[in-house]
Amino acid sequence: MNRRRAPTIRDVASFAGVSVTTVSDVVNGKGRVDPDTRKRVIAAVDEVGWRPRRSARALRSGQSGVFALCLPQRDHSVGDWLLNADYDMALVAACAAAAVDSDRQLLLAPRPKDVTDLVRLDVDGVIIADPQEGDLALTVLNGAGIPVVTIERDLRRTDGWWVETDTVGSTYMVLDHLAAQGAERIALIGSDAPWAWFSETIEAYTTWCEEREWRPQIRLIDVNKPTTSAAAAVRRLLRLRRPPDAIFAQPQGAPLSVLAAATAAGRRVPDDLMLVAGIDGQTLQLAHPPITALDLRPVEIARAAIDLLARRVAGADTAGPEVVEAKLVTRQSTLGHV
Repeated sequence: MNRRRAPTIRDVASFAGVSVTTVSDVVNGKGRVDPDTRKRVIAAVDEVGWRPRRSARALRSGQSGVFALCLPQRDHSVGDWLLNADYDMALVAACAAAAVDSDRQLLLAPRPKDVTDLVRLDVDGVIIADPQEGDLALTVLNGAGIPVVTIERDLRRTDGWWVETDTVGSTYMVLDHLAAQGAERIALIGSDAPWAWFSETIEAYTTWCEEREWRPQIRLIDVNKPTTSAAAAVRRLLRLRRPPDAIFAQPQGAPLSVLAAATAAGRRVPDDLMLVAGIDGQTLQLAHPPITALDLRPVEIARAAIDLLARRVAGADTAGPEVVEAKLVTRQSTLGHV
């Protein structure tokens, strides 16, 4: 095979010892192909390095004009996700708008797990939202040479191709606000999920407490069961000899559960217990009382991610990271009667 040109479907067919039609059927999920033959074709696609391009634009330019956005896989129910999906939905809408503005389309896709997923992902580049440490999708995409940018970073990643919030700054913003409102025992409800956003928040919270010689109170919950695990964490915290007078509930879906559990335990928010959420959303605005929250600015994050990916696809050598500063939206849960 001529290594100076891009590999083609004919190269795959020759390598696998099958017809071009068979390769096309495997890639497009059509026809009846023997399972062993299918495996051989997929292996050939991987070995040859062919990426299928189906559009006329792709044939002319070598690019499909499409970016993909891959959200985290959520193990909890669709109903729970929809209740707390304000950030995700804003991110998708803003990414789509930014892609259109750059004369591209956006595909909302599952995270690729292997070469079978890749041959069906006919895109120029991929945005991975909230990658886990050693994220499999990143490994697969990098191995195939597909440009990728992440929203927040893989903890093992150092290349700078990501967009992130100023996690340390936003954590200090929350804690300083609570201290200014009179809090003296601030607890953090976080998670041990392998996401940079969680680990960096825990580190910042711990450092903030050490600077003031305050004792940290940290409870880590299951992000896939935020309602039940956050409620259990609050009950444990409130049984302490010196219970917290403020809680920073970071995981998506946890703040409303914290509010309900505190109320059931006879604590009034904010008189007895102040509360801040890690991600803002409409349900927090409509809660009783409305809950102070961090606005992670998904619109700005989305536009920065699309722009960064476009630069990478174009062959730029320099990377980010691009940092978007969060905003603290103060409401009655920390301000009392206003």
